[in-house]
Amino acid sequence: MPKKVWFNGKTKTKGWGGNLANVEKSLRQIYIPDPGKIFVQVDQSGAEALIVAHLCRDGNYRALFKNGIKPHSYIAMHLFTDVWPKKMVEHRLIQSTSDFDIQELIECPIPQLKQHPFWRSLDSLIKKSDNWALTERYYYLGKQTEHSSNYDIKAPTFQMNILVKSGGKIVIDREQAERFLAIKHALYPEIKEDFHANVRRQAEATKILYNLLGHPYCISAYDIRESDWKEYYAWIPQSTVGEITNTAYHELQALIEENKLAWDLLANTHDSYMCQCPIGEERECAQTMQRFINRDLVSPFDGTQFQMKSEAVAGYNWAPYDEKKNPLGLKAIEWRITKSGKAIVQDYHLLTISFNGVIVIW
Repeated sequence: MPKKVWFNGKTKTKGWGGNLANVEKSLRQIYIPDPGKIFVQVDQSGAEALIVAHLCRDGNYRALFKNGIKPHSYIAMHLFTDVWPKKMVEHRLIQSTSDFDIQELIECPIPQLKQHPFWRSLDSLIKKSDNWALTERYYYLGKQTEHSSNYDIKAPTFQMNILVKSGGKIVIDREQAERFLAIKHALYPEIKEDFHANVRRQAEATKILYNLLGHPYCISAYDIRESDWKEYYAWIPQSTVGEITNTAYHELQALIEENKLAWDLLANTHDSYMCQCPIGEERECAQTMQRFINRDLVSPFDGTQFQMKSEAVAGYNWAPYDEKKNPLGLKAIEWRITKSGKAIVQDYHLLTISFNGVIVIW
């Protein structure tokens, strides 16, 4: 059905469908590919944070990306130092809390962190905390701290973000919010001292900001309010990421048309895009999509060249893979390849799956 748009009480028809970016994740399982095809989705990995790291000097924040350390895990380790020794014992990773000195990891230089004998175990444990009780979602809190503080969000807004994004399930008080943000800024002082300071200088001097692709944003306000700055900080990374996705989308469409490929572009959601292709072509499709979106960029701060990163998943519906709840969901491409190199799944329309004892034939 055409989408209806209301103007002054009158109904007008404008376009088809809806905005896929606004589809609730809980509903994405109902979206399935055409018969004989499979979804392939490519997401930019930590894209905005990677750009922020290159909008300031080569400090701790950039070191995380250079050494393959997940920023969410790293900040969560620092936020809950008293928790991890007990959790390591509880999950039988060590016999006693005396066997694990969290301070060693805290003080370990980032380039050497992966070589520490306990980092791999702790990193895995931190990520698993999203499946624990609501009062123990340490990875989630690390992730929200990581995202919010890059654009200098204040404690009350930070509290509200955590509450809203958790569906009202996770609450932190003002003191916790301020402590989390203070720890993040202490770990990476270059974000405020370089990135934020440079945006302020440029905005006040010229009223124009540029993203990493050279496109401008003109600030119309004569007097910039303090509350406006977080919008200006966010614009540079966010516009760069969105423009990279849009460009990749159009370039892939041109390739499809030029080579008459049986691929269909379906969605563009800011930092990711999705296609459907014939079963068996998902690896080639994913590699092509990643080639377009993994852009080479240059740091405007120090001229360092770096490349955007992405992850590719494939599946027979638009929701994430879950062994029990959604076995046909989006999963890393390599998981769908056998040792012989053949696709594990042939066609979801021919599969017979049992959900809680109910047989469903697709």
